[in-house]
Amino acid sequence: MSDAALPRGAAFREWWIWTLLAIAALPVLAVVAIRGPVPSALIALFLLLAIGVLVAFARLVVDVDREAITVAFHFPWPKRTIPISEVRSAEVMTYRAFLDYGGYGVRLGLRGWAWSVSGNQGVLVESTNGSRLMIGSQRPKELVAAIARAKSSWRGLRTTWDRINAARPGT
Repeated sequence: MSDAALPRGAAFREWWIWTLLAIAALPVLAVVAIRGPVPSALIALFLLLAIGVLVAFARLVVDVDREAITVAFHFPWPKRTIPISEVRSAEVMTYRAFLDYGGYGVRLGLRGWAWSVSGNQGVLVESTNGSRLMIGSQRPKELVAAIARAKSSWRGLRTTWDRINAARPGT
């Protein structure tokens, strides 16, 4: 069950990504227009089109429930799951995608992993094992609140379980 307060996905919204793809396509289109359908130009055009489709349909979806935080790029990447029991902290952060992590998408930088598609706001999740994950979000305060609710719910379940076990004779 996911937290209803969270948005259902974020897409690549940066205008410059589309501008770069268009600029890269111009020389290829010029070669095709001047020389005709040259195989190498058609391959390049196909690759640019594939990259454009990948960027257009990639969605970063974050689900938080009382079991785990699940981060997924629906389309190109497998999902990542962090059990709520392993979350040490979650805090709103301003980050620099290129300087801190090397860009948008799924990145491994000096500060750990980042999953982001646009902007400079996110939630830094630190696990009990010390690993860090920056989750890009246009609504980071709501994401932190959802994680806090999940952690609170998990603690409540654990306390109830401990009480049940303590009440059992012979345990």
